[in-house]
Amino acid sequence: MVQLRGTRDLFKAEIGDEFEPIEITITEEMVERNAWANDDYNPWYMEDSPFGGRIVSPTFLMQFDPRLFYGYYAYPPGGSLHAGEEFEFIKPLKIGKKIKITGRLVERYVKRGRDYFIAELLVVDEDGGRLQGLHDRHRNPRSAEHLGAFH
Repeated sequence: MVQLRGTRDLFKAEIGDEFEPIEITITEEMVERNAWANDDYNPWYMEDSPFGGRIVSPTFLMQFDPRLFYGYYAYPPGGSLHAGEEFEFIKPLKIGKKIKITGRLVERYVKRGRDYFIAELLVVDEDGGRLQGLHDRHRNPRSAEHLGAFH
């Protein structure tokens, strides 16, 4: 089970840190909740698709980034902002398919006094075939000394 509250100090994060994976089976309820949350009722998600059955929206993966990232690192006292993402869509996520989502820290840099962390997530099917990828950027206060500006 994934920890919902990480314990590792984000300011001591190292490139290559690997997050605890998540394994799920895509259900109709997940597809419908995702459609509702994004107000996106594309017939491919609600009825049928050219891929042989209903699929889940490509944005589905976004909900797992914070669970992986902050399931590993402690949420910083100064907060965190989503600073962008890049998706790679290889194959659609279909209802009934078991998937595994893994993640790791691939980049960290400072820009305008803020730390940026780039996490890479990868979704594979039960046979290990790549389905989707995501690079997600988190922006945080630069260090514990800078947190006073946020209180």
